[in-house]
Formats: sequence, structure tokens, C-alpha cells
Amino acid sequence: MPSYSQKINVDLNSNENGAIKTDDKSKKEEEIKYASSEHISNSAPVGLSPNQIIAFALRDFLGSSSTVVCDESNEGEQPSPSSLGQTLPYIDEHVDDATQSEEEQPLARDTDEVLNNAACRLRRWKAASRKLRRPRIIDNLCVNDEKEGGVSKTNNSGHTDLADRLRSLAAAGSMSASAGELLSLAPPPPAATAPPSPGCLLSPSLADQSSSEYFGSSPECCTDSIGLENSQGTPVPPPGPRYKLATEGTLRVCCFQHTRTVVVKILAAKFLRRWETHVLCLQEEHIVSKTPSGLLEQPLSYSCMQEVYCISRWDSARKYCLRIVMPLGSLLLQANDAYTRDQWYHSIVWRRNIIRYKKFLTKTIRKEVVMKELKNMVDFVMTTPLQDESVTRDPLQILTSLLSEKKDSPDWEEWAESATSVAAPLLAERCASGELCALLARLCRRRPRAAPLPALAPPVRRVLTRNVDFARAPNARQLVKDYISALSAHNSGTALVRRFVEVTHGGRAACPHPRAAPNLAAVALAALDEHYRHSKLPHQCDDSEDEVLCFADILEHMCEYEDWLVVVGAVLQPVPLCVGAMSCPRVAQRLGKVLGALSRDQRCAAHACVAPARAARSSPPSWLRAAAPSDPLLALPQRQLCQLWGSMIGSLLHCCCKRKSFLQSLSKQLPDFVIVALTENASALEALCLMLEWEVASGEQTQLEIIAALQGTELGQKYYKDLCERQQNLQRLQAEGGPRRLALPVRATDADVAALLEAGALGNLECLSLAFTSVTSACAHHLIKLPSLRYLNLWATKFGDSGVQLIAEHLPRLQVLNLCETPVSDKGIEALSGLSNLRRLNLNSTKLSAEAFQILRQRLPHLQEYDIRYTEAW
Repeated sequence: MPSYSQKINVDLNSNENGAIKTDDKSKKEEEIKYASSEHISNSAPVGLSPNQIIAFALRDFLGSSSTVVCDESNEGEQPSPSSLGQTLPYIDEHVDDATQSEEEQPLARDTDEVLNNAACRLRRWKAASRKLRRPRIIDNLCVNDEKEGGVSKTNNSGHTDLADRLRSLAAAGSMSASAGELLSLAPPPPAATAPPSPGCLLSPSLADQSSSEYFGSSPECCTDSIGLENSQGTPVPPPGPRYKLATEGTLRVCCFQHTRTVVVKILAAKFLRRWETHVLCLQEEHIVSKTPSGLLEQPLSYSCMQEVYCISRWDSARKYCLRIVMPLGSLLLQANDAYTRDQWYHSIVWRRNIIRYKKFLTKTIRKEVVMKELKNMVDFVMTTPLQDESVTRDPLQILTSLLSEKKDSPDWEEWAESATSVAAPLLAERCASGELCALLARLCRRRPRAAPLPALAPPVRRVLTRNVDFARAPNARQLVKDYISALSAHNSGTALVRRFVEVTHGGRAACPHPRAAPNLAAVALAALDEHYRHSKLPHQCDDSEDEVLCFADILEHMCEYEDWLVVVGAVLQPVPLCVGAMSCPRVAQRLGKVLGALSRDQRCAAHACVAPARAARSSPPSWLRAAAPSDPLLALPQRQLCQLWGSMIGSLLHCCCKRKSFLQSLSKQLPDFVIVALTENASALEALCLMLEWEVASGEQTQLEIIAALQGTELGQKYYKDLCERQQNLQRLQAEGGPRRLALPVRATDADVAALLEAGALGNLECLSLAFTSVTSACAHHLIKLPSLRYLNLWATKFGDSGVQLIAEHLPRLQVLNLCETPVSDKGIEALSGLSNLRRLNLNSTKLSAEAFQILRQRLPHLQEYDIRYTEAW
């Protein structure tokens, strides 16, 4: 073995007889000739040519565990290049001797010689080994030898391993990319380098990580992996453009029926053969030409390709070329531009490797080999710059086939756990198919406490955020259901379910995924209904309910977010649960908290869901009926039912502006009002008073029952006393007399309207003008007490939708209404359809829409004059 201080310079341009020339430029130093073959390597066979001896010398040179640099003054010490204490210079870089000390200059020169000689020897070895075509020599150059039982195992990718060893030598000296390119066997840049054969694609970042480290610190972590991929070393595509998978294109083709060494020399000499133009098509197994003739008369199979890479250093006139190395030669494909060339390069590499992985993963039996190749495929898929449907579909199809083939084996669960953990990055970036969702759901169902939950979290969240209709994807819904059940099966299941809901919603105030909330609520309700659908009544609690209580917890946790509360309310109208589910006390407790959150919310879209719906189910029709204290379907204590029912009634009364029609719809539930009123619930007492005031309760016996309920408590007596005073004022107000027309000044307010109506009799008032005053919808409670009112002018006031709704219900004789320049919208305008006697209507400069106006015209056929200028309907 030669020492590192020797100069070894090989002329690669012309060396037909194998002669080796030494450098004659440096005459100041002592000239050292290359040692003879017997001193180079003791393992070289006898009778080899100088080229073969150099190959064996290079194997020993790079295979040595400790690289050394010696000088003549200290031959006993053999320090490694990494122990020189300085950064190795570039091969093609001139180092300023003035910046180095006298002791460092010889060491730097020696290091430069080491790397220069290594590069020359590597190129020389490549030419010699390809020229000889002897598998024995190539196998002996492999560095991955394993001995088991005295038998030597050899890896057939020796040249690739040797190149990697030389790159590692350059990286150990902190070399730049330009220096690494000089040592590289393949000329293309890193983004265009063809991936190695299966078995060499494993990324150390995933090999050294477990799934728990990849997704978070908790063993059952459901945390969002966004923002953690780069920090955890997940393979990502290289920077640069993205490509669609090439399927067809026009390229120029040139074929060389020679060995690789000859092709390299031809390219270096700029010697070109005949070029042909073909329309190539990339198929599943072959590359074919639409005009099969000449060089591409036969299809070109991907399995016959040994190497595929772009040619970056060549004649400028023949640029944008792609080289495909075949067993008996090479094929050059020339594109019109660099983008098209790179697109075809990545597409060919994709087809070639996917076919290889399909064949390998479906035929190999050993688990450790399959897992290793699966990691290789995941890394390859995650780093490809292709963006196409096939890139998304094919890898997941391979994973699905791998899990389906071993579905009946006794160790399928263990096999599926390992495969899912390995494919976690792929599942996090791709949408799982229905068949794969069924397999993953089966894994969660069979071994809930051992399932790789961190790896399954991304596909579950992807289903929740992107699924549109679970009726078309039942396997996806089953995956979400079984995953949540697996979460709750752990010791910290309650905390994990809450964390899952939190992560699904996201850290923002509003969830960025509009489909997440309805999908999650649908899964929870379907799971509850499926479990209790065939349960017997009366209900008896058992241990099997523990598996479904987590879904009721999900509905409760969803109500903690304001944007999701409206969604939960919409899903719960009408009541989607069976009677058996509401008969369970533990489920009823959680549903009670959900209904309490809905009733306390001030938004109509949230609390209106507890009211009876038009398309209500026969049993139960609404949540007001399900939580009715007289005959409850929710298994809650009586006092808690009364509080919940009174809260729901209070929200609906104030939201609907104490609408008369709402109380009329609940007249059949008068016993519930009475029961809740006896607990001194303010909302129930107020509702009973309004029933008497607006004559909703018909019949003397019914009115006596209401009066008795009001006088049964101290708070009720106070409400009844206020009602009697209002009735006396109403009788005095509606007495005959007073003016027929009245107009208030501009500075009038709601208080002024109330004081005016309490001053005296206005039973004859037919025309009232409040134009340009400061009145609001609050004065509508006083205006509805005027029975003879026919004309009402509210021009340029702050009268809104709630006031218009109240007027439309209590003033059916109104004929003229002026709402010009008021803040009313479609919600209030549609309520005017109940004024059958309305003849003139002014909606100038309001928020009227064209659809609302068409509905109003259909419902008011007697409307004679209307003004809709400066509106959307104009």
C-alpha cells in the first residue's frame, strides 16, 4: 500500500498500453515513482494488468479504516485527515501559502494530494472494471462484506458503495459541492441524480426515529405534525420546479451500441451518431414510440435500464440530453429545454422505481427486508419533485396490497403496525383510499392499545377536513370511529380525545376547514345511534357503554369553540339520536351540557336548533320535547331538566322578540311551562304572562291554571302584578278618544313614545309618523298596543328586523308602512308577508334582495304601490 505522501498522477486521455506517468512539474521535491504491483496490494491476484492492479490498490486505499498522512521525518505516526486540525482545501482551489504556517503547508499539500489521487484512481478504476467486465473483480471491490458461517456475502453495487465512500471522505474534510462534483461518478446535479437501487434509499432521519418521536412526545400523541416535519428530518422534495408526470412527448433519440467506457469517450470527443425524432409514450411497463421504427422499433423496458441521469457537461450544441444506460449500450434522449428534460428524467425514474418496488414488496417474505424497502419507497416518494395523481395513488396502492396479502396471517396486526409506522410520512401527505381506510380501521379495532396512533392521526384528520359525503365513503367514517375508540381505550383516553378535538379544530379562533366540524359530529352521532339503536328499554348501564361515551364527549368538547357550536346545533336539529341513547344517564349528562351551551349562546343559528323543526322526526320531534319536564326522554334529574328547559325557552323568547306564533306553537306544552314556573324560573313566568296578555291561552280553565301557577310563588306573584298593571294601562290606552293623526318631533326617542302612550287614550289613532326620529325596535312593544293603527311612517329611523317582526304579528290591519332608509333586511321584510291588508310599502334604500322581494310579491297579491329604489331588487 503506498503512503499518502506519494504523488500518483494518472493520464486518462491516452493510455492504451497501461503505462503510468509521473508528474514532472515539481522538481524541487524528491521525485517518488509509483510503487510496483507487489508493493501495492498483497490481495491482488497474480497475472493482472496494471489497470487491474490499480483497481485493487484503490479498493485497499478506500477500504482502510484509518486514512493516514505520513512524512519522512515521522514514519511511525499515521494521523487521519480529520485529525489535521484544519479544513481540507478544494481540489481545484489554490491555497494561499502566506496564510499558513511553515508546519501547516506540507500537511495541506499532502491532503490535497490525497484527494487528487483518490479522484484519479476512482476514475481509473471505473474504466478498468467496465473494460474487463469481470464480476469477480467488481464483487471484490465491494465494501459491504458479511460473513455468516464462513460464507462471504457480497453486495453487487460495489461501484456505488465506493463512490459513497469517497464522498464521505470529502464530506469529512468539510468540502464544498464543487469539490464533491469532481469526485462524483454521475455528472448531474443533486436534484437530477437518479436514486440508487432499492436497499440504498433509506434516509437516516427516519431510520433513527420512532413514530412517537416523529409526531410528538406523548406515546398516543395526536398533535398536529405541521411545522415539525423539517425539524424531525422528514424527507422533502428538493428545491426547484415541480413537474407533471410525462406521458407523451416529442424527443430526439440517439443510440450507441458500445460499452460505457466507449460512450464516455465518444461524448468527451463530441462524436455524434445519427439522431432520430420520435413521439415517445411512457407506459406502465415500457417506453414505446408512436412510430416504432429505427432505434425504437422495440419497446424499451424499464427493467432493462441500468442507470438514468441527465448529461450536464457536454457539447453546447447538443444540450438538454438524458442518458439511459442499457446492458449493451446507451440511449440519448434530447429535449428542447431543460424543464422538459428534467420532467422526462423524473418521470422515467418514477416509473422505473415504482415497478421495482411493486415487484419487490409483493414477493419478499422476510419482514425486516420488506420494512426496509418500504422505508426506501416512502423516502423516494416524499423526495420526488413530481406532482401528479399517479404519484399520490401508486405508493398507497402498494401499501394497500402489502397489507391485504397478509390479511389472514396470525401476525397481521404486528405486521400492519410496523408497516403503518414506516409509512407515516406517506400517510401524512397523501389521501388514503377506501380499501386502505378499511385496513387501518381493522388495525385500530383489533389492537386499540397497540395501534400506531401517531401514524394514523394525519389520515384521520385528512378524512375529517376533506371528506364531503360519508355515504360515499363508509370506510373513511369507520376509520375515524375506530381511531377515536382506540384513543379512548388508553389510560389517558379522556385527555387524548379532548386533545384530538383541539388539534382537529386548530389553534386559530375559527377552524380553517369547514368540513371538519360536520364530519366529526356526524361520526359521533352515528356511533351513538349504532350502539343504542337496538338497546332494550328501560335502559340498564353496562361496561360496553364505555366504548361509546367518548363520542358524547366529542360533542361536548366541540361546543367549547364558538364557530363549531353553530355546526353542532345544525346537526342536532331535528333530534338525530334514538330513545335508547337518551335513556342512558351518562349520555344524557353530556347531551345536557351540549344543550345548555346551545341555549346560552346569543346567536339565533345556535339556540334555534332546540325549537321544533318542520322536518322533525316522529320520536322525538324536538329537544324542547325531549327535555320536557312533564314526560322527559333525557334521563336527567328533575331539577336539572327544569333549569335546562327554562334556559331554552328564555333564549327563544328573547331571540324571537316574544313572537306570538312561537308561544302558540308551544301551547300544547302548557304543563311544562307550569312545572318550570313553579321552580321560580323567570323565563317560564314571563312566557305564562305573555300567554295571558296576547290571549294565546284559549279557554277560561286554561287561563285559571296559568294564573294559579303565577300566584304559586313569590316571583310569580310579582310577574302577575306587573301583568295586571299593563292590562289596566292597555284598557285606558285603547279607550275611544284621542287624535287620529300624530307626528313626533325629530328628537323623540323610545322613552318619549312610551310616555306619550301612557298619557291618555289613543284608541282612535290611525296615522302615526316617527320619521327622522331616534326610535328603535324597542318601541315596537308599545306600538302593538294601538289597535286602530293603519298608517306607520318610520322613515330614516333605527327600526330593525325584530321590531318589524313584532309589528307584522300584532298589527294585522296595517295598510301603509314606510321603512325607507331603515336598517331592515330580508329577515324582517319576509315577516311582512303576514300583513294581508298591506296596500302601500316603501323599502327605498334598504337591504332588500331580489329573492326576498319576489317572495313578498307572491304572498301579498293586494299590494298596490311599492318603492324598491336603491336596493338589489331595483
